[in-house]
Amino acid sequence: MYVLYQYRGTSVSCRFVLPQNLAGPDSRLKIVSIVQTAIVHTVLQNPVLQFLDRSVDFENVLQEITVSQLDATYPELEKRPGWKIFVLHQLETDILEILFTWSHPHADGMSGKIFMECLFQNLNTKQNDDLHQDMDNVLRLPESTPRLPPPIEDLTKLPVEPRFALKSLWEEYRPQIFSRSLSQANWAPIHMSPYKTQFRLFTVDNTTLAKVLAACREQNTTLTGLLHGLILVSLATHLQENSAPAFESTTPINLRRFLSSTTRYPWIQPKRTMGNYVTITDHVFGTELVKRIRSKILPKTTDIGLPANLMDEIWSTAFNVRKDIQNKLEIGVKNDIVGLMRFVGDWLVQMSDMARKPRQHSWYVSNLGVLDGNPNMNEELSSGKDEAWFIRRAQFAISAETTSAALVVSLMTVADGQLCVGGSWQDCIFDVNLGESVMGDLKNWLVQIGT
Repeated sequence: MYVLYQYRGTSVSCRFVLPQNLAGPDSRLKIVSIVQTAIVHTVLQNPVLQFLDRSVDFENVLQEITVSQLDATYPELEKRPGWKIFVLHQLETDILEILFTWSHPHADGMSGKIFMECLFQNLNTKQNDDLHQDMDNVLRLPESTPRLPPPIEDLTKLPVEPRFALKSLWEEYRPQIFSRSLSQANWAPIHMSPYKTQFRLFTVDNTTLAKVLAACREQNTTLTGLLHGLILVSLATHLQENSAPAFESTTPINLRRFLSSTTRYPWIQPKRTMGNYVTITDHVFGTELVKRIRSKILPKTTDIGLPANLMDEIWSTAFNVRKDIQNKLEIGVKNDIVGLMRFVGDWLVQMSDMARKPRQHSWYVSNLGVLDGNPNMNEELSSGKDEAWFIRRAQFAISAETTSAALVVSLMTVADGQLCVGGSWQDCIFDVNLGESVMGDLKNWLVQIGT
């Protein structure tokens, strides 16, 4: 997909709180040294990775860099790394933003969280400043061959039953005349160019988030399920029935919980390993449901909030999405699309063919969950509390994917902190006002639920 310019980058950024002993204006050089050393150790601990300053408007600068890096390319991947790190330090403040962006073929979204957890641990651990770093700040990798993460099929069996395989092959290669589905995202046709990601972000404070999560638990669903329900209502509000009579969305599923070390790879710890260990599960919202939702939408729903009868539809949808995800987790890697990948003879041809088909998914929701930004004073921290690093905020962003979902919603939270919700879409496939309206709806409705 990267070679065909169908997908570019993924990023995770974390807002670190400087230790008290580095909060002074004269500490910049020491901060640079400590961060560089921690990054060196983090790279060395994650073999898949081996192969700046003052701003009047810190938030705008961060988002501008995020968007530019999401669409950035990685030339000479056979010689140069497929990842980048930006460090933003606003003078006379106690915050340091570290943005890690990578080419998706290197690793999945969860890998960004693993990277930040590893970096966080290294910042809170005394290190040898001179290790693997020369006078020109060039990282010297060990001469020994790194233990690269093995492909998923080397860590677990991926059983595929003949019936599932035949059904999947029919759905993939059937003639176009048999491929028409009312849930397809025909309202957002596939365009390979121009490739430009639109990205919007909003935050939800921890007090509001806590009430939203409590409401989710009361309705036997999750934040991911709720987001699916809210996006469904938002798109049903802004799109006409003739262009979108039904919808289909998807959720990425982290497969690390099904993996373990093997005789061949006794050293691997899947839950701490950066790599591509992910699949998806789909959710279909049929014509009757969408028609019922549209019948309950008031003329000014996006302005005055969600009425009770519409909120019932959202909770019902959220519950069903959670059930879809739970069913997938119970099945595990059996009859999974990842197991079918071995039957693809030429991925360039496969992905080129996909670009000529109707778009399947209208949106997907990717939730990296909660990042613990408080150091373990008993285990991680090697000195006093005044030298402790903390994480105040975490942000997850995904570039547009030309052949995948039209709208990508990405979630990440720091424990006891605010929720960051990102929204990405390809600039040319629908009006920017639609994307901004959906993101505005999500923010307003989450606040309504959490009030």
